Amino acid sequence: MNGVLALVGGGLMGVALALALVAGNRRHPVLVDALAALDERSYRPNDTDSEERARRRILLPLLRRLPVDVPSADLELLGLGRDRFLVTAAGSAASLAAAGPVLAAVLTLLGTGVGVVVPVGVTLVGLLVGWTGHAHRVRDRADDARDQLRSALVAYLQQVSLLRRGGAGVSTALTVPGRLLAESWPMRRLRDELELAERAGDMPWDGLRRFGERIDIDELTDLSAIAATAGQDGAAVVGTLLARAESLRDELLADEHTEANRASGQMSTPGALQVFLIAAWVLFPAGTALLTTV
Repeated sequence: MNGVLALVGGGLMGVALALALVAGNRRHPVLVDALAALDERSYRPNDTDSEERARRRILLPLLRRLPVDVPSADLELLGLGRDRFLVTAAGSAASLAAAGPVLAAVLTLLGTGVGVVVPVGVTLVGLLVGWTGHAHRVRDRADDARDQLRSALVAYLQQVSLLRRGGAGVSTALTVPGRLLAESWPMRRLRDELELAERAGDMPWDGLRRFGERIDIDELTDLSAIAATAGQDGAAVVGTLLARAESLRDELLADEHTEANRASGQMSTPGALQVFLIAAWVLFPAGTALLTTV
């Protein structure tokens, strides 16, 4: 046992020394990352807390080597940087992994004589569940946010078509709804992306196209294509925009009906199981008595 403790202590000291060396090593910035950080067209959350940046500087070289099952489009939609997601996932995994040392301390106090296999297994399971569970929650949040943004696009398309019918230009019709309907976060995101495109000297439909490609929403790329056609060729797009809004609304309603039917099917399963258990509880005494009399 003393040998095992010595090996564990030596390993922990080695890990601590490696982390200290990584934290103290100053590296030159990568040119691609530096240029991307100066590009105001790309949205990145601001990290202003120096202590948080220091912790991330120590952890990120290790966390970036771990497998992550979250698409970049989901993180972009939620406004989460990948580094921030990794740190949060590591915190979730560490909180669940703490159950292993706690269990080991309780077993030691009780004197059960159980070895270190059970606490180590609990720790490993906690790490796995915490890491994958956080990724699953982020994907669910991204799916909900994507549905909300698609729902907001219906109103946005209608407003754009009304402004075009009233004689507004394509650029004005694309930017005004985001500023007037900024109470919801989807409209604020659209407004911010259009403002970024304006400051970068690009046309509004180019900003919508890039935004749709980053967050994996085809409706935004379709809208950018329609707007680009109207802005370059002067085509009348009022009917096209209204038809696209109607088709998008029908798609959302169909998705909601499918989700409602799936939820209804899931709700019927516990009810059927409850009926089966009640029937078994009622029929078991009679079946037992019948079998014993034969």
